Amino acid sequence: MAKIPIFLKLMIGIGMMIILTSLYFLKDHPYYLWVRWTGNILLIVGIVWIPFTKEADKKQVNT
Repeated sequence: MAKIPIFLKLMIGIGMMIILTSLYFLKDHPYYLWVRWTGNILLIVGIVWIPFTKEADKKQVNT
């Protein structure tokens, strides 16, 4: 089984937190759309990069 790098997990988690925070706390502010789109971009890019950046499990690699 391949492992997902920590930076992708952080990117997806931060993107989700930004989206949820902007939905609940920033609805009235003029920069709401910019913050929400930043979260959306982080989330989507993190999900798309997962298949390309998986680390090989060292137990299953033949040397």
